[in-house]
Order: sequence, then structure tokens, then C-alpha cells
Amino acid sequence: MKRSTSSSFTRPQAADFIILGVLVLLGITTLYPFVNVLFASFADMKDIVEQGGMLLFPRSVHLDSYLYVLRFSGIPEAYRITIFITIVGTLINLVMTSLGAYVLSNRELPGRNALMAIVLVTMLFNGGLIPTYLVVRALHLVDTVWALMLPFAINAWLLILMRNFFQGIPASLRESARIDGCSELGILVRIMLPLSLPIVATLSLFYGVGHWNEYINVVIYINDPKLSTLQLVLRKMYTFSLDQLDGDSLPPPVESIRAATVILSTLPMMIVYPFLQKYFVQGVMVGSVKG
Repeated sequence: MKRSTSSSFTRPQAADFIILGVLVLLGITTLYPFVNVLFASFADMKDIVEQGGMLLFPRSVHLDSYLYVLRFSGIPEAYRITIFITIVGTLINLVMTSLGAYVLSNRELPGRNALMAIVLVTMLFNGGLIPTYLVVRALHLVDTVWALMLPFAINAWLLILMRNFFQGIPASLRESARIDGCSELGILVRIMLPLSLPIVATLSLFYGVGHWNEYINVVIYINDPKLSTLQLVLRKMYTFSLDQLDGDSLPPPVESIRAATVILSTLPMMIVYPFLQKYFVQGVMVGSVKG
């Protein structure tokens, strides 16, 4: 006698369509502002006026706004400074955070609880703007790119996140490496970090976006215009009239110029994020629950 096997496929219910419709609506609501800015960056004045600023589709493609922004004084140099700060600053952050997290992940470390308390205090309190500036000035970092990287080398929350991830790695791996004569630095570099790619990618994204969007610290510590970051130069651009940008030709619409600046300032991070998204989700979930 043959047994009837029930199919594992179940027909979608009405609730499934409702949930799908809500998710699609939320996706459109989230994505459209960026798409609208993208379309506006290519639009001319006629398209913007006719569609009331809400561009549902690009009627034409013009690169005038991007040319205006890229021709603005200081933009190329600001890109180079920002890229340098983002890459070097993120590397400094990762090195310092990894060293601190590795030490604090050792449950047998004497004074570990006291060190953790100190780290937690920095999440709630800081020295304030003036004391921090005095320290940076005493270290002769004012008007240098290092003022944007060294004083902020470790983020307390990200340090704890990485420590929790390290604690999830079996301690037997460290013990085996010590028996084989591996140093603590060797254990970190050869064992812990290769097994911690998700949290490393997560921290790289957090630190990298922070450096790329650097603005307040540039205003405080940098006086040399040659060291201005991209965000500062783009902000200064809005204080200029369009005639100052280029007096020889009819300028593009202000809305298009603003949209082009948004796209140029966010495009690099948008290119990098898809490659880190898988590790980012895994790193945040695992690092936040372990420990």
C-alpha cells in the first residue's frame, strides 16, 4: 500500500500578500529619496519645474551639475585628503581596537574588570571640547591630518563589540598556539583576526563612514584650507553664489548642484557597502550577543 506524501509547498495566504505589500511600500519609501536625488542631479531646470521637484523618472541626462561641482576650487584635493584620512584612519582604528579587544577578551587578565569599567566610563562621559583641544594642541597635532585620526583611534562601543566576538572564539585555540610557542601578537594576527573577518568588516564600515563624513573635527582642528576634507569643502560650496562657481556660462539649477554634491559625497561608501554587507550583519549580531 502506497503512502500518500503531502507536498511541502503551501499556498500563499492573504496575510502573506499583505505583508509583502507593506514591505514593498516600505522599500519604495526608503529608496525613493535617494533615487529622486539621483534623478535631480541629472535634470535641468525645465524638468525640475515641471515635476515640482519630485522626479519620478529622468526625462533627460545632463552632466553640467557634476562638472560644476568638480570644477569648484579644492574639490580634487579634498577628495585626496578624505580618501587618505579614511584609509589610514580606519587602519589605525582597526589596529588599536584589535589590540585592546584582544587584551580585554582574556578572562584571566588581572584587573580586567577595572579596565572594562574605564572603557565603559568613556561611553558616558568625555573630557569636553576645550580640554580635548588643549591635549591635541599640546601634542602639536593642530593643522595636521593626524588630529582627525589619532585622538579618536578607539571607539568604546566598537571595542566592546570586538571583545565580545573574540570571546566567542574557543580558548583552546589560544592555548594550543601558546604551547607551540606562538607569542600573544602572533595569536592575534595568525588566529584571532583570520577567524574574525565579520567583526573586522563591521568595524571597518563604521570607522570608514565616520572618517569619510568627518566635518566637526575638521572645523575645530584644521585651519589650513589645503587640509580641508570633502564634507567641509562641499559645505563651503553652498555659501558661494553660482556666479562665483563659474561666471562664463549659465549655471545649472541650484537643486541639481545640491543633488550632485550629495551623490558625489555618498557614492564611494555606497560602492563599498555591498561588499561588506554580509560580514556587517553577521558581525553585529554575533558580536552583540556573545560575552
